[in-house]
Amino acid sequence: MSASEPDAAPAPPRPSRRPRHGHEAVPSLPDEVIVEHILTRVPAAATVRFRAVCRRWRAALTSDHFVQAYQAVRRAAALLQPPEIFFFAPGAAAGSTSFYSSRLTQEDASSPARELVTVGDLRASDLVLSGTKPCRGLTLLYQPGECAYHVCNLSTGEHVSLPPCALAMSVQVYGPCVLSSTGLGFHPAAGEHIVVRLFEDWGKQQRCEVYGLRSGGWRPLAGLAPPHAAKGLDGRPPVFVDGHFYWHIYTTTNFSGSEEQLYRTPEPILSLSVDTERFGWVRPPAERARHVFHLAELDGQLCAAVDTRLVDGRYELWVRPAGPTAAPSWSLCCRISLASLPRPMREALSRGFRVLPLACSWAGKILLATSCHEVYAYDPERNSVDRVFSVREYMDAPREPELLLNIAMHEETVTGVPCRILAGDDVGNLKMKLGRTTVARQGGGPSDWRTRDLTVTGQQQVQRMLSFAVAVFHDIVNNHN
Repeated sequence: MSASEPDAAPAPPRPSRRPRHGHEAVPSLPDEVIVEHILTRVPAAATVRFRAVCRRWRAALTSDHFVQAYQAVRRAAALLQPPEIFFFAPGAAAGSTSFYSSRLTQEDASSPARELVTVGDLRASDLVLSGTKPCRGLTLLYQPGECAYHVCNLSTGEHVSLPPCALAMSVQVYGPCVLSSTGLGFHPAAGEHIVVRLFEDWGKQQRCEVYGLRSGGWRPLAGLAPPHAAKGLDGRPPVFVDGHFYWHIYTTTNFSGSEEQLYRTPEPILSLSVDTERFGWVRPPAERARHVFHLAELDGQLCAAVDTRLVDGRYELWVRPAGPTAAPSWSLCCRISLASLPRPMREALSRGFRVLPLACSWAGKILLATSCHEVYAYDPERNSVDRVFSVREYMDAPREPELLLNIAMHEETVTGVPCRILAGDDVGNLKMKLGRTTVARQGGGPSDWRTRDLTVTGQQQVQRMLSFAVAVFHDIVNNHN
């Protein structure tokens, strides 16, 4: 080839051998990229199915690292969206319960309710949630009628039914349950979820037992339960905040007269450290000590709900900072005067026997859930209340629960639930199936609330009136003395 001739075009690359099925080869991504940057963004239920791809994926998707990475992605996404709650109601089949999730909104076009799971052998009328938010992705379900406990991940359907435990002593005739209270927490040092049950057995002994989801088996707590600690329990779960369980001990609910005086505890709030397994007493807000009816969590703090709606038309929330502070004190978070609210909101907040704050605030507003299956957003600066959720927008509301709420905050998580080997008289796991349907909003605005859905049974109403009358009577006696 002479110098004057142009350079010859380079030869095309030799075609590679075509795959057996005639498709072009596609470059594959490393497993680390798929797990870290793709699977952390898929629905939690799908990650459970991906565990079956291979052993490496199963190990990666069940690791603590993946659970934490998934939660970090979800938390970042949640900052840009309204909070999501879940609720439960009777399922289509007799004796079943369906759990749904829905995003809160102040617009007319509410988001549809997404079916999370349906449990075929769990009655909604015999079900108590462990609180107003999951504990690191898991929720404790309590069946008072069966004295049965189940720890569930409502996002994935994974769950475990705890082994049978000792029966608790029944309460007085007007009490809804037994002298017991069970909650779900997390032990950082052990790296496992724990279930703690405080109760009085049929020998009238105060007992506290612990069940570790990884270690398994009920065992006695290292520290002894204080005298009469379970006398003021009625089945409501404790609150778990910053490594401590907190119980509201209110003996007036179960006893009266000399018995109530005999069983009265040093303080109405009992705490338990999961680290030391030691009990302690917590002073309530000094100004409202006799009127604390419920404990809850609010933005990572212990919250005392002072409910005097029937007395002076007020509802207060007091908070106590969490952490290692030597002597944390209570401070008033908000005081709602029902008389200052517009009539529709005043009547709405007056109806439910129980009003509790959900675990977190939203855009400076406090979320209040009622036992009438509704959620309201209270703005302390404007002293205004807006309804942001109602079960009646999607379906006929179940009757008002006796112990807590049918509503809690929802967290989309991949936290695993360790399995256990059945033995003895174990009943096995629940008949739980992942949801596949959504329920569209059907209306249910302030102008078409159905009064029949807000009524309670005559027995419930009598019980509430008696409990309130007894509490007022004892306050009068104590103040006189």
